[in-house]
Amino acid sequence: MAKIQVTRVYDRTVQAEKDGFKIICHEGGSRSSKTWSIFQFFLLKALAGENITVTIVRDRLTWIKSTLLLDFKKMCAMYDIDIKPQVNINRAEQLYEVNGSEFAFYGLDYAEKLHGRSQDWFWINEVMEVGQKHFDQLEMRTNVGAILDYNPYNDMHWVFDLHKREDVKFIKSTMLDNDFLPDQIRKKILSYKPTDENIERGTADNYMWQVYGLGNKTKLKGSVFTNWDIIDRIPQEAKFIGYGQDFGYTNDPTTLIALYTMNNELYWDQLIYKKGLTNQDIIKEYSALEVGRREEIYADSSEPKSIEEISRNGYNINPAKKGADSINFGIDILKGFKMHITKKSSDLEGELRKYKYQEDKIGNIINTPVDAFNHCIDAMRYIAVMKLGKKPELQFINRDLLGI
Repeated sequence: MAKIQVTRVYDRTVQAEKDGFKIICHEGGSRSSKTWSIFQFFLLKALAGENITVTIVRDRLTWIKSTLLLDFKKMCAMYDIDIKPQVNINRAEQLYEVNGSEFAFYGLDYAEKLHGRSQDWFWINEVMEVGQKHFDQLEMRTNVGAILDYNPYNDMHWVFDLHKREDVKFIKSTMLDNDFLPDQIRKKILSYKPTDENIERGTADNYMWQVYGLGNKTKLKGSVFTNWDIIDRIPQEAKFIGYGQDFGYTNDPTTLIALYTMNNELYWDQLIYKKGLTNQDIIKEYSALEVGRREEIYADSSEPKSIEEISRNGYNINPAKKGADSINFGIDILKGFKMHITKKSSDLEGELRKYKYQEDKIGNIINTPVDAFNHCIDAMRYIAVMKLGKKPELQFINRDLLGI
């Protein structure tokens, strides 16, 4: 096994346990090494032969698979740690063994799987997405302790009540605690700081800087979308319109979102949300999803080579036209309809909850959305603009598709 180089946040976690705290809350900014450090904490216990059972949960199973499980496997591969999966990847519970210790991953959308389960430790990732009843259920069946982590993107949540307990330790961290953070990501977070230079560039946002830069508890203001809810599935009667596609690779995901309409309302289904996809990988995803060769796909026009390569493979993909103020125009179209999101569209749901307008240095909302939490939303804009828009100078198709 390769030597594990621990983080400063790991050291603080170990010290909190030594000091006798039962619950350790990691509150902090984006990319502060919270998740990586917590995995180090549990894996080093397992490798030391403690034979612990750890229950790791997040609000959605799909979020577990696209974030925590990937980090867990990446860390184990990096340090040559042997892991033994105990169940099939398609199961709701994901169980892994490390040196006699069990790591169990659960999404709280399958909370019934947790009923009656006991553990030595539990860890709730992104606890601000989770209701207190789940914390209470886990705590009463836990022998040793718990770890919670979160970005404090709202100032009203039950987790802040834990400050009243003497057995709870809050550990605050920011990107400055992460010595391994790539410069590109560090610069992105620093771009939110309301300096004169960032204000002139249009990237400054006081809320984003306070929460994701400094890790401070802050009230969410200026949500872009409030006209949406969660549904089980797309109704059979809904009419399929097409797909929106946003491209990503290393730091950002590639997304594919399907649009349906019924009764003058929009229905959305997230189909792809993955990093590291090449164009050929995207084509394979299309095939697995049974995307029709004639079904319309509208994608980010800043990726003409990707669009051309996919098109040459027989798919009806085209660039979404962009004009002046196209972002706000697309947002205005979406805000004009009641929207329904399938419950499996968990990444889209997360973006809709966090996507917001910028604030100036004194906290006033301005009519420009923050360029974050928008990979699914950009895909939605592309298909909405091309199929539902009405600006004649951009030659958009009108709303006849909706029967209005």
